[in-house]
Amino acid sequence: MNKKEFELLKKLRGNDKDSYRQLFFLYYQPLLIFAKKFVDEESAKDLIQDCFLNLWNDRKRLNITTSIQAYLFTIIKNRCYKLLNEKQQQTALKNRIGLQLKQEELFYFTNSEKSILEFDVKDRIKKVVGKLPEKCSEVFKASRFEGLSNKEIAGKYGISVKAVEKQISKALKLFREEFKDILTIFLILFIEVI
Repeated sequence: MNKKEFELLKKLRGNDKDSYRQLFFLYYQPLLIFAKKFVDEESAKDLIQDCFLNLWNDRKRLNITTSIQAYLFTIIKNRCYKLLNEKQQQTALKNRIGLQLKQEELFYFTNSEKSILEFDVKDRIKKVVGKLPEKCSEVFKASRFEGLSNKEIAGKYGISVKAVEKQISKALKLFREEFKDILTIFLILFIEVI
């Protein structure tokens, strides 16, 4: 520490506001140029003002062994580092939150689309089954919704296995015509229903 800094520090400890002003005007601009290399100008000004405020508040307890300049630059360097670290954590948090919101939105959209599609398909299935002749509808429901085998259906309705197969084929033909636009999706969902 040079003689001038030593005298300024001594007067500062003695509550001399003029020495405080001298230190401020001596180091403010160099500290600002230094801090702006790492943070934006407004943040740099805030950091420097805080630094000088703390210098005044802690003036009686100051134990500077190097130079005042080195002391102030070290404080600003550490505060810039801390600020950058906080901003990085905030950015990481925002990114995580943003990613989580996008995932939730995608999940909601996917499930909503699936639900809407399932509802539409189920509604269309009911309409097709409603269009089938009575015997054909009964045989088809027994096969696809009750899970009965062709032989069990034949026994239940007193018809031949061939007649059961013919009724199921008739129903499936109508389904293919009704669902030709979404046949692949229909088959996937229909398999899940079975």
